[in-house]
Amino acid sequence: MDVPRLFSVIIPVYNRADLLRQALESVDRQTLRDFEVIVVDDGSTENLTTVIRDFEDRVTFLRQNNAGPGAARNYGAAAARGEYLAFLDSDDIWFPWTLRLYAKAIEATGRPALLSGRLFPFFEMEQLASAHEQTPRWEAFSDYFASSDQGLYCGSCQAVVRRDVLLKSGGFTDRRINGEDHDFTFRIGTEPGFVNLTEPATVGYRQHPAAMTGNLAKTIEGLTYLLQQEQAGRYPGGRERIADRRRILTQHARPVSLAALRHGDRKAAWRLYWQTLNWHLQLRRFRYLAGFTAVAAETLLRRAT
Repeated sequence: MDVPRLFSVIIPVYNRADLLRQALESVDRQTLRDFEVIVVDDGSTENLTTVIRDFEDRVTFLRQNNAGPGAARNYGAAAARGEYLAFLDSDDIWFPWTLRLYAKAIEATGRPALLSGRLFPFFEMEQLASAHEQTPRWEAFSDYFASSDQGLYCGSCQAVVRRDVLLKSGGFTDRRINGEDHDFTFRIGTEPGFVNLTEPATVGYRQHPAAMTGNLAKTIEGLTYLLQQEQAGRYPGGRERIADRRRILTQHARPVSLAALRHGDRKAAWRLYWQTLNWHLQLRRFRYLAGFTAVAAETLLRRAT
């Protein structure tokens, strides 16, 4: 008989056998034990047999043809039994207190739709030793959009979502873009209850060149998709929440447009600028508008010399 759990931990993986082992070991060290673990192999070309063998007594391993991380998370969610889905990327690490603090916040805030953990960026495993458990602190909002003026992001590696909310939303897009997790948080943006944990760190966020978020082209593609979804009226909240949605979207757009300029992709940079110009004007983001044109002029002058 299946036993319901508070958490289903879902880990999508494509290759990365050694990193997957480290991620699973960090889940093994959780001081709260009310969880199941589901690993979804997204059509790996590497042999994960050794990792599967070492964890098969306490982990459910699923496999699909390569379809991207969004589709892998959805596959794991469909098989999950937990009330909440806690997502962990295969190259990241949890601290022993992570699930226990999520559980405490869930209980204290009335079982919110979405929680976001705090990231602890690291390059080497030894750096994680400087993270320490502290008295937990969090910010609670009526929904995700209500946090729009705080500049908060909730990437998949730090997201904990109630399973019924994810299933109702249809889950993650299966598009192979950076930002499929932000599209998801937008599509559940009016679901009641969003909690952002501020202390202590809950996710060791590995920094390395192979990280998908380092791919600027995919990031631009993903941001363009989010802007198109908003322009087509596909995100919830209607006119009442339009300022919240566009405040968050412009927070995404500003660093990406500037990065595109600095990396020489002027066409993409200016496209993002014009797509969001009216939104920035309405939000009175004049410093960005002036700064973008200054950086554009600087990069053009540098190319000319």
